[in-house]
Amino acid sequence: MIKKSRQSTVADRDSIVTPSSSLLDNHFHEIVETAEEVVGLVAILKSLSSADAKRDEYEGRLYGALTHLDHHVKPAIKEWDRVVDKMPQD
Repeated sequence: MIKKSRQSTVADRDSIVTPSSSLLDNHFHEIVETAEEVVGLVAILKSLSSADAKRDEYEGRLYGALTHLDHHVKPAIKEWDRVVDKMPQD
């Protein structure tokens, strides 16, 4: 099983990475958590032989994690673009 961490990092308030909305904050959290899961699953798959009976299970979990990641990355980019568009031009 892949252990997920729930650590928060505080970004500089003048940074675009600072969540500007609860929506963006949620997407960032999900992206980080799912990326950690993807890294763990890839490591497991690299260690398994192609004949291992567990390979199908881990490949299915990896596909699910990548789909979940896609579900959060696309709206995060859209929200990020919205936030940037609202920023004052220098």
